[in-house]
Amino acid sequence: MKSQNSPNPELSLIVPTYCERQNIATLIERVHQSLSRYSYELIVVDDNSPDGTSELAKSLTQKYPVRVITRRNERGLASAVVDGFKQAKGEIFGVIDADLQHPPEILPELLKEIRNGAGVIIASRYVEGGGSEGWSVKRKIVSKGSKLLAQLLLPSIRGIKDPLSGFFLLRRKVIDGVALSPTGYKILLEVLVRGKPSEVAEVPYVLRERERGESNLNAGEGINYLKHLYRLAGSGGTIRFIKFCLVGLSGVLVNEGLLWMLTEGLGLYYVLSAAIAIETAILTNFILNDIWTFRDRRSPGIQSVLRRALKFNLVSIAGLGINMAILLTFTEVLGISYLISNLIGIAGATLWNFTINASWTWRAKPRGEPALEG
Repeated sequence: MKSQNSPNPELSLIVPTYCERQNIATLIERVHQSLSRYSYELIVVDDNSPDGTSELAKSLTQKYPVRVITRRNERGLASAVVDGFKQAKGEIFGVIDADLQHPPEILPELLKEIRNGAGVIIASRYVEGGGSEGWSVKRKIVSKGSKLLAQLLLPSIRGIKDPLSGFFLLRRKVIDGVALSPTGYKILLEVLVRGKPSEVAEVPYVLRERERGESNLNAGEGINYLKHLYRLAGSGGTIRFIKFCLVGLSGVLVNEGLLWMLTEGLGLYYVLSAAIAIETAILTNFILNDIWTFRDRRSPGIQSVLRRALKFNLVSIAGLGINMAILLTFTEVLGISYLISNLIGIAGATLWNFTINASWTWRAKPRGEPALEG
């Protein structure tokens, strides 16, 4: 067994911090109690906390195998973890929050699973035996909704129960040579999608309530999460996504214009007018996307066109359902303004529509499969 101060520890555990002075000493002590029989290092990556978090952590480096990195000009949990990975010496990397919501006592169990061959081992709230202590209905809805959206948009993680966990271990080789550039705080998503995990396993844990200090999460992090999902899911690239959005805007004009004409000009009942206007907008959106956005992915033949049109209709109807579900949930359950809720719903539905259409309606063709040119 290597000593705890070995220059080549087995495990490098990364702790991103900002204003966690009230928790950091307790975390370091509990981690050591759990890992005292193992060769490890604990790397605190602090975003220049004004409360003296990094100074307190540095005062404990003589007693525990702790290193402290203080970042002066950067902020963000995920990027702090990436910086920690770059400084890590171990063959196994780990991530744990500083707020004591993640129990260090299960670290030996996570290490055992890694030693048994897992490439990534996740402490999971959503496998049998896991859970979240004291969560409100609002928080549960946001958490499960975020997880569902990620699983809808990222096919490679659909078999994973808790892909948004902030408590996990991985082998160094999983991210060797991989350029990680996450946005926000969901670093595990980046590892799972861009990394090379040979096997992903999960063990249950109960997320505890924060006892001291304040959470650093806010509405801005929610926007960053959507940006991160777009980056990971946007298989068609930025230009294709912009084209898709422009086509969507044209559909809004078709929808509104036809709704007005049928209702005011022809005197139809507005609900009937709306149904006709929606389906017409879906068809015009399909035509424009087929001849412009996904022009390079079209297969020839009338039957192929009809299949794409049917798929696009189904995806669009599901997108409307997603928009309405988000609107109602955020407004009625979470108490957010219906205007803001609708914008969030539009963003979620747009991500859904683009990703599913890019991977299903106009899937990328294998080499040798014919496509229309020009």
